[in-house]
Amino acid sequence: MKHIAILGKKVEIIQSSNRYDVGIKGIVIEDTKNTIKVRTENKVKILPKKNITLIINDKKIDGNLLIGKEEERIKRM
Repeated sequence: MKHIAILGKKVEIIQSSNRYDVGIKGIVIEDTKNTIKVRTENKVKILPKKNITLIINDKKIDGNLLIGKEEERIKRM
């Protein structure tokens, strides 16, 4: 599996356990252990990584694979 860097990337939430999160689009401005912070057109949303699926660079990514800080994910690769 390739390392996934998401900071600064455009993302779109296509599936979530919270139906209100589906369709959110924006740029990832923070990547914590269990959440990502996304700047949308008119606000900043904090989204849990667990139980979401997102699109980054036309690739579908399971949010569960993103759990952990970026440096911890690198060590697991």
